[in-house]
Amino acid sequence: MHKFGMISLYLGLVLGAIGLVGGFGLMFAGSDTWAKPLIAMVPIGFLLMFTGVVTTLLHSPADGTESKGPPK
Repeated sequence: MHKFGMISLYLGLVLGAIGLVGGFGLMFAGSDTWAKPLIAMVPIGFLLMFTGVVTTLLHSPADGTESKGPPK
C-alpha cells in the first residue's frame, strides 16, 4: 500500500502541475478549447495527491523499520 501511495502522490503532482501550467497558459493564449480539459485535471490531481499522502501516512514501508503502535 505504501508503494501505491507514493505512485498516487507523484501522479497527482504531475497531473496538477500540467493542468495548472498548461491550462492557464492556453487560457491566456486564447485557446479555450484545450484549456478547459487541462484545468479540469487539477481537482483530479489534487485528489490523487491527497490519497497518496493519506495512504503513505497510514501504511508504513514493508521493511519493518517503523514500529506500529505506541512507544514502550
